[in-house]
This record gives sequence, structure tokens and C-alpha cells, in this order.
Amino acid sequence: MALRTNAQLSFDGYEIGDDGVALRFLCADPGPAEESYWLVRVTFNEITAGTLQDFRDLVLARLRQRFRAAGLTTRLDALIGTTVTI
Repeated sequence: MALRTNAQLSFDGYEIGDDGVALRFLCADPGPAEESYWLVRVTFNEITAGTLQDFRDLVLARLRQRFRAAGLTTRLDALIGTTVTI
């Protein structure tokens, strides 16, 4: 998943499920072979905790993690090629 740099996402709607809410975002110009609609899932507790600004910050952090791998790539890249025994 590689949205264009500085891609603009518009909050388009949501779906309430048993385990939380799926927030739907539309990207008008996502990049070649990329989807226009993107989902971010949040729990009911995350929605109701804190202020509206706190929730907005949480959603932005989730978008950055999901579509830019913010804060994740160095940890995940280090595991590529490793094996585990369970």
C-alpha cells in the first residue's frame, strides 16, 4: 500500500460493527493501482475516550501507521527473513 505523497483523504462515512467502527476515507488521487477507499478501524472505547481532538489525533496516527508505516518499518524490516519455532 503506497498512497501518493501528500495524498488527501476525505472522511466519507463509517460502519458500526460488533467490535467497533470502521471509518471510511476516500482518496481522489491515490496513485497507480491503489484503491480509492481506505478503512481504519477503531474500538468503541477509543471513540468515546478523551476529547474530539484526541480522537482526531488517534485517527491520524492510525492512518499514518497503516498507509505510511510510520514507526513500524524499522521494527518489521528487522524481522524479514527470520524464522520462529512454536
